[in-house]
Order: sequence, then structure tokens, then C-alpha cells
Amino acid sequence: MKRIAALSTVAGLALALALAGFSLADDDEHHDRQRYKRPKRLAVPRDAPMVWQEECAACHMLYAPGLLPAEAWRQQMRTLGEHYGSNASLDPVQEKAILDFLVRASAGNRLPLEPSPRAGEPPRISQTRWFERKHDEVSDAKFARESVGGRFNCVACHRDAERGDFDDDRVKIPR
Repeated sequence: MKRIAALSTVAGLALALALAGFSLADDDEHHDRQRYKRPKRLAVPRDAPMVWQEECAACHMLYAPGLLPAEAWRQQMRTLGEHYGSNASLDPVQEKAILDFLVRASAGNRLPLEPSPRAGEPPRISQTRWFERKHDEVSDAKFARESVGGRFNCVACHRDAERGDFDDDRVKIPR
């Protein structure tokens, strides 16, 4: 009888420790998600100014404003003269219209600003902790495929990226 009681006590303790471990792991994961999760609403607002669509899409895909916090977009706009190796300067009216839109449309992103590892370069979406965590199973070789074109080319795998849709269930990495 004492043996059954002892085994029952040990089993109860093991179960309690296991459940406590799951709880702690969930708390850590939950805490991490709170700090570095993607904003829930990434959809590009319908009132996106045409100047943003025309000027930014002339060189690259239209990145959903919610992918970066407002301060990151401010840095992007301050450095248009040397925009990742290109001169993307705009006239002041265009620049203000785009900046105002980006700041307003990214208001839901409460993530901390993550500066670029390269001095003087504005932040890159593909270097944020959120991006790294979401793409941790994607190898460098897959990003380097000609059909993908690099970490910056979201539309290669996320067909509706320019509309702010990054649903994991609809990802298709091209060969």
C-alpha cells in the first residue's frame, strides 16, 4: 500500500512539474510574441496615396507599412538620397505625402525599432527579429534561388504580400 502511495506521489509530482514546464515555456513564448509579433492588420489601407504606389513600386514591391514601426519609416524617408545604393529622392510634397501615409498606416506596429547592422543604413524588414523568427526554416540557399531573388522579395513566396497577406498557409517557395 505504501508503495502504491509513493508511486502515486512521484507520478503526481512528475505531472505537476511537466505541466509547470509547459506553462513556463508558454509564458516565455507568449512574452516573446508580445514583444516581437507581427501586427495583426497588415492590409494596405484602401486610401494609400497614388504617389506611394507609383514611386515605391517603380523600384521594388510595395511593402505593407505595418511591417515596420513608424520610426523605421521615418528613417527610410530621411535617407532616400542613398536608399540601399540608389538615389530615390523625391520632391518635398511627394515625400511628405508618402511619409504621412507610412506613419499613419504603420501605427499598429508597436515593435521596437531595430537598426540596420550597417551604419547609416535604414532598417530592413528582412533583418528584424520577427522576420528571422518567421523564416527560421527557410535556408539561405532557398532565398538565393533565382526564382526567389532574395530575402527582400516577399512576393516570390507570399503571392499577396503587397496587400499585406503573409498567411503561412498560402506560402509557396518557388523552385
